[in-house]
This record gives sequence, C-alpha cells and structure tokens, in this order.
Amino acid sequence: MKKVIASFLVLLLIGFLAACGNDVDNIQQSEDEKTKAKTENSDDNSQEEQAKEEDIWTYYEDATWEGTWEGLKFNIQKVVVSDEAPGLDDDGNEITTSAVGVKMVVENTTTDKVYNTYPDQATLVTSTGEQVDADMIYSDHLGGEIHEGVIKEGDIIFYLDRGEAESIEWIKLTWSSDYSDPDGNYENDKYEETEVKLDLK
Repeated sequence: MKKVIASFLVLLLIGFLAACGNDVDNIQQSEDEKTKAKTENSDDNSQEEQAKEEDIWTYYEDATWEGTWEGLKFNIQKVVVSDEAPGLDDDGNEITTSAVGVKMVVENTTTDKVYNTYPDQATLVTSTGEQVDADMIYSDHLGGEIHEGVIKEGDIIFYLDRGEAESIEWIKLTWSSDYSDPDGNYENDKYEETEVKLDLK
C-alpha cells in the first residue's frame, strides 16, 4: 500500500512540475513576445520620426474652409507649403522648387443637376506677392462636370515663380463654377466666382 501511495505522490509531483514547466514556458514566451513588440514599436516610431524629418512639406491643418454654391459643396481640408517640392524645369529636368498644395473635396449634393466647377484651375494669390494658376499636370482632376451625387477629392498644386513658400502668411484662392439649364433656357443659367482667403500663420 505504501508503494502505491508513493507511486501516486511521485506521479502527482511529476504532473505538478510539468504544469509548472508549461507556465514557465508560457511566461518566457510572453516575455519574448513583449520584447519583440517593444522592438517593433520602437522601429515603427523611429521610422515615423525619420519620415517626419524627411518630409519636405509644412502642414497647415487649421487652414480649412467649407462653402456651398447651389448644390455644390466645397471643403478645403488643409494647406501645405514647401521650398523643396519636386518639379520640372523648362527642359524637363527634375528640380526642387517652391510650391503650395491645397487638399479639397467637391460634392454635388443634388439628385438631378449637373454643375461645372474648376477648382483645379484656380488662381492663387499669396501674402508674398505671388499670383499663379494651378498646375493642371500635377494637380488631381477635381473640375469639369460634376454629376448628381458625385464626390471628388484631391490635391491642387501651385508652383511659385519667386519661391519663399515657407514665408507665406495667407493665401487667396479664386475659381469659377456654373450651371447650364438642360432645357436650354438661358435665364436659368447660373455662374459663380468663388473666392476664399485662408490664414496660414
């Protein structure tokens, strides 16, 4: 009987130690996972910091505006500037230059009308004395016919002639929109010139 009890205790002890071994393995595995996660988070953070350091744009997240005309809704979400923006010279060679970017959303909120609007052909005036038109090659296509329910979103890029994008304190944007009556009744045609001034600093 003593041998049976002793054997039972030995088996119980072995089972207990095996269970503890699993806990130790689990704890070790958990610690390894935490270390790996910390290393990955550290790598992600350093990559984000490096990306911020390498980012050539200055962001003005508070330079926003919302407006409507007829059934068109315009939403300027932010403005960015850079004196190191990529561009091309007259010979097609890559250069760095000064630029202003405007992120905009255009929405036709109607269910039955088609409008024409041209924010991607806007004119930009700056506090530094520049007046330039949007670069239609590098800007996203936000203009033209906007059918009912359509939402367009993108960036409008302006290359400056004299530079000093980082010195800009305010910008003014001007673009046109129109509505032509589908039945040809010219009295119902409408035209609008939108002008928006945004403080950057």
